[in-house]
Amino acid sequence: MTIKGILKYVPVLSIVLVAAIMLVIVVLFTLRNINAQNERMEELTSRQGVSVIRTLEAGTRTGFMEGDWGIEHLQMLIEQAAKDPDVEWVGLISGEGIIIAHSEPAKIGLRLLMGQEMNTVRTVIRTGEPLSFKRDLPGGRTIFEIWKPFTPFPDQIAQTESLARHTRIGKELLDVFDREKKQVLFLALKMDRFQQMRQQDILFAIFMAAVLFIIGSAGVYFIFVVQNAYLVRRTLDEMRTYTRNVVESMANGLITVDRSLRVATFNPTALEILRKPKEEVDGKPIADLLPLEDEAKQVLADSDLILEKEIKISTEGKSKSFLNISVSALKEPDSRISRGAVIIVRDLTVIRELEQKVLVSEKFAALGRLSAGVAHEIRNPLNSIRGFIQYFQKKLPLDEEDYKYTDLMLTEVDRLNRVISKLLAYSKPREPRLNVRSVDEILDHCIRVLERETQAAGIELIRKPSPDNLSLVLMDTDQMTQVFLNILLNGLEATPRGGRIIVSSDTDDQGRVQIIFEDTGEGIPRENLDKLFDPFFSTKKKGTGLGLAIVKGIIEGHGGEIEVESEPGKGTRFIVLLNAYKTVEEEVEQITADTGITVAASQN
Repeated sequence: MTIKGILKYVPVLSIVLVAAIMLVIVVLFTLRNINAQNERMEELTSRQGVSVIRTLEAGTRTGFMEGDWGIEHLQMLIEQAAKDPDVEWVGLISGEGIIIAHSEPAKIGLRLLMGQEMNTVRTVIRTGEPLSFKRDLPGGRTIFEIWKPFTPFPDQIAQTESLARHTRIGKELLDVFDREKKQVLFLALKMDRFQQMRQQDILFAIFMAAVLFIIGSAGVYFIFVVQNAYLVRRTLDEMRTYTRNVVESMANGLITVDRSLRVATFNPTALEILRKPKEEVDGKPIADLLPLEDEAKQVLADSDLILEKEIKISTEGKSKSFLNISVSALKEPDSRISRGAVIIVRDLTVIRELEQKVLVSEKFAALGRLSAGVAHEIRNPLNSIRGFIQYFQKKLPLDEEDYKYTDLMLTEVDRLNRVISKLLAYSKPREPRLNVRSVDEILDHCIRVLERETQAAGIELIRKPSPDNLSLVLMDTDQMTQVFLNILLNGLEATPRGGRIIVSSDTDDQGRVQIIFEDTGEGIPRENLDKLFDPFFSTKKKGTGLGLAIVKGIIEGHGGEIEVESEPGKGTRFIVLLNAYKTVEEEVEQITADTGITVAASQN
C-alpha cells in the first residue's frame, strides 16, 4: 500500500485511537468512583452498626439504673434490635467464646468453634476497639459484621457492682459486667440493599461511561468533521479563487446561460466586449445581448454540438464590433445532459480593421499604379482635346447650337480632369505637415467660407459653443480644412431648404477631440453605410465617389477615426475623432495617473 493510501485511513485511525484512550480514561474514572462509593457505603454501614450497638448499651445502662434488671431483659433488647430490616443478627459473646445472648435464642450457650471468630473476639478484647468486615454467606449473600467490646458502663464498673449487690440484679448479670471477664457484642448487618444500590451505581456508572464515551467520540468525530470540512472548504475556496482568476484573466469573453437561455455568469472581458455594465447583462436573455438564441437551443438539444459564428454588432461607444462566437454545451459531470451553454466571445474588431486597412492599402497600391498610367495615357490627350476644342471655337464659324455642344465638351473634359486629380490625390496622398492648432479655428474658418452658400440654399448652419478647455490637435491645417469643407458640402447637398446643419466640438470619454456634423437631410440607407468611404462609391448623381474616401485617408493619416450614423428621412451624423495634443508634462502626468509610477520630465 502506498503512503497516499495509508494517509487516507489516518483520520479513521486517529478517531479510533482517541476513542480508545477516552474509553480507558472513562473506565478508570468509573472504577475509582465505584471504589469510593464502596468505601463510603462501608463507612455508613459501620456507623449504622455502631449506632445499634450503642443503642443496646444505652438501653442496658438505663434498665440497669432503674433496677429489677436481668439477663433476660438484655436478651429482649437484642431481639428487639434484630427486628430492624437491616440487621441479620445480634449477639453477646464472652471472652471464652460462649454466646451469652443472641437474636436467635437457640444459639445461646453455644461455644464458638471457628478459629476466625475466636481470633476476632480476642483481637477486639485485646485492643478494646471495634472491628468490622464483610463476610460472604452460603447462597451468595454478603453481610457486614461489627465486633465491639460490650461496655455499657465503661467508667462506672465498680459502682455498678455495688449497686447490683444491693438490688435484685442476678449474679448472671454481674458476670456479664465482670471487669475481668470481657464480653463482645457482635452485630451482622444485611448488605442486600447495599448490593442493590451498588449494582445500580455500577449500572449507572456504566451507562454514564457509555454516554461520555459516545459524547466524547462524537465530539472527536465532530472535530475531525469540522477540520475536514474546513480543509475541504479552504481547498474549494482556493480552487474557486484560482478558477475565478483564470476566467477573469481570459483574453476572450466568457458567458454561460442556463436552460432558459438567461445569462448565469460572465467575466469582465465579456462586459468590455459588449460595452455594457454588469446590471444590463446579469440574468438577461442572451437574445438581448447577442443574436445566439437559435445556436444556444441547438446546443442544449445536442450536447456534443459545438457551433461557431462570426457576427457584427453595434455597441455603445463604437459604431460596430466584429465578434467570433463559439457555443458549446455545459454538461453535467459524467452525463450527456446539458445544464446550459458556454459562449466564448472573441473580439475580432481590431483584426478586421487591420484587414480593412490592408485591403485599403492594396487598393491604394492598385490605384497608384492605375493613376500613373492614367496621368500619362489620359491626362495628356485630354489636354490636347481641350486645346483643339478651344481652337475650333475661335477659328471656325460656329452657330449657337454648335457652340453649346463644344462648350459642353470642354465642361466634360474639365470634369474628367478633376476626377483624375482626385484619383491621384487619393492614391498618392501627401504627407501631412503637422502643426499644433485649434480645431475650433478651422471649423470657424470653414463656416465663414460656406456662409453665402448656406444662405443661398436656405439652410441654417448652427455652430454650438465648445468647452473652454478643449485640447489642441497636431494636424495639417490645409488637409483638415479639406476634410471639414468636404463633409459640410456633402451636408449642404443632402439637406433640403429650411433644414439645419449643426457643428459641435467636444472631448469624448477617451480624451479625444470629437467633431460632430449633423444635418437634417435625406439620410443614407443602411445598406450603403459600409460602402460610404469606398473609392468611386457615391449616392450623388454627379459625385465622383472619391471625396469621402480622401477624407477618411486624411483622418487616418492623422491617427484619427471617422464614423457615420444615419437614419433615412431624419438625417446623417458624421463624427471625426482626433487625438488630443499633449505636452511632455501632460504625458508624464498621464503615465503617472495610469501606472502610479512617478516619471520626471527632462529639462532642456
